[in-house]
Amino acid sequence: MKESKYNFIIEGKDGNTLFYNTRMGSLAVVEPHKKQQYDLFIRDEAELDNDFLSQLKYCGFLVEDGFDEKLDIKMRLLSSRYDTSVLSLTITPTMACNFRCVYCFENGHYGHGKMSISVQDKIIELVEKEVCHIEKLVITWYGGEPLLAMDVIELLTPRLKKICDNHNVDYSASMVTNGYLLNTDMCEKLDRCHVGDVQITLDGDCNTHNKRRPLADGAGSYEKIISNLEEIHGKIGISIRINVDKLNKDKVQEVVNELKERNIYKDVFCYLGLVTSANGQCNNCTCMTSEMYSKFNLEFMFNNEMPLQSFYPKPSGNYCGADYVLGYVIDADGYVYKCWSDVGISERCIMTLDEMLGHNVSGNNLITDTQSQLVMNGYMLFDPTEDNKCSECKYLPICMGGCPHSRLENNQICEQYRYNIDGFLLEYARKITDKEN
Repeated sequence: MKESKYNFIIEGKDGNTLFYNTRMGSLAVVEPHKKQQYDLFIRDEAELDNDFLSQLKYCGFLVEDGFDEKLDIKMRLLSSRYDTSVLSLTITPTMACNFRCVYCFENGHYGHGKMSISVQDKIIELVEKEVCHIEKLVITWYGGEPLLAMDVIELLTPRLKKICDNHNVDYSASMVTNGYLLNTDMCEKLDRCHVGDVQITLDGDCNTHNKRRPLADGAGSYEKIISNLEEIHGKIGISIRINVDKLNKDKVQEVVNELKERNIYKDVFCYLGLVTSANGQCNNCTCMTSEMYSKFNLEFMFNNEMPLQSFYPKPSGNYCGADYVLGYVIDADGYVYKCWSDVGISERCIMTLDEMLGHNVSGNNLITDTQSQLVMNGYMLFDPTEDNKCSECKYLPICMGGCPHSRLENNQICEQYRYNIDGFLLEYARKITDKEN
């Protein structure tokens, strides 16, 4: 037996030791005499009792001498990346937006129209083509602002749902929205369209948010969003993303404070999102470093008694829909991308729906084979287990190379747990053991 490459051994304040393994996601509290026995075994100076040995093997802290952990991680990556049981479609029914957020990567790529019936028909054709081998269809409504095209969502949803029902395929839908139009009436429409969760962004107190996320005419948006949240909380799953950088980091706590004061916080899930220099829309001087963000985020989680189980570092396969074989983003004009951060950028388009479906189309609509291949290769062929830097990193199983889009933009951001894993796990273990006692 040998010690896993992916072990973290963290000394606790109570004399016990935490063992954590990123490949397995296992966490154990080890008593002092057991830790001493383990250390002697690793130095080849003593044997382990059978029960302790069995537990260490089960959790992945010890592995067989001939076992290649990196190959196991590679197998997990490929199995996840090329699994064909789930069709994941991010659909942009319009590129129109009623906001002009200062850091939005879509600046300059807004449109005004809505998805035509013709494009809707092609989406239906795509789902009909794939439905025979999938177990689940996952839809994410995106934009622009998707609620500006609620009529498109109302037209597409029953058609998509009918296909799934006819083939015994699970259907789920969520939405990324700025929340400005999300009142009770709109919430009821989303419920009828089987949208179970929405993500809304708030960027600080009223003044800070309105400067960063104004309406297209320059007016504020904060008051309307908060008013809507008072109406709809508890009626639909709501995630509140608080985008943070150096400029607003002192104001993000005020979001939580206000949500608590208005009795909204108990019905929503708040989390921080790191503002990055995606597509050049954010000055790197204002963005936090990964290390700065990770420490700030850990303090934010602890101060607000957030559900730490939701942030527990678990081993993963592929990173997201962008590096998943059946993950596609479809814009209102029928252009197809791998990542929603590429929407509206013609050189990042991988194909049109017509090409995807094998339709005969005019040359003006075609994406060049070279262009498509370069983008696809960038997202689908990166293997962190072969990368010089990532392959030797103990965080590899939970990071898997990080955000594919950031990597392609030469703005690779390492997993935040690199900088705070000891503090997070110690607090997580304390909460678990306190509950058990």
